[in-house]
Amino acid sequence: MECLSDPLEDFFTVASGALRHPADRERLKSILIHWGASWKGRHRSLLATRSHHGTHLHFNQLIQGHWCQAFTFVASTRHGVSLRGPDPNRARKAHKLRRHRLDPSSLDNLFQAWSAHAEAKAAGSHSVEFLLKETPDEVWQACLQEALDCLGP
Repeated sequence: MECLSDPLEDFFTVASGALRHPADRERLKSILIHWGASWKGRHRSLLATRSHHGTHLHFNQLIQGHWCQAFTFVASTRHGVSLRGPDPNRARKAHKLRRHRLDPSSLDNLFQAWSAHAEAKAAGSHSVEFLLKETPDEVWQACLQEALDCLGP
């Protein structure tokens, strides 16, 4: 199996503690390696952060000259590991960037695509959540492909 890069490794080290079973840890590692390898390019970046809300792995995208958090993997001991997105703050960012408004249509398209999956749970007005334990591998693959298609290169 491939090595995890720094943000992926940082996230996985903490996130694996939120998963009880070794099979879940291996599955998470496999998903992260695949998503991380696919999220490459000069307009994309990964960032791992920690807070009292949990550990986060942010998948960032440069959209119209502004770096936006496209979606995030979240790990907490209480809820396990999940994927949340697309960025629930895109309306706020569009307002904040009045001079050079952010067109949130690509994130809105991703929201529509992800919302169509039966495993998607509401996570705010413009965001959904997928729980690692409840989401089959083929849905993870479909979500990644939809993110790549909707957000472009």
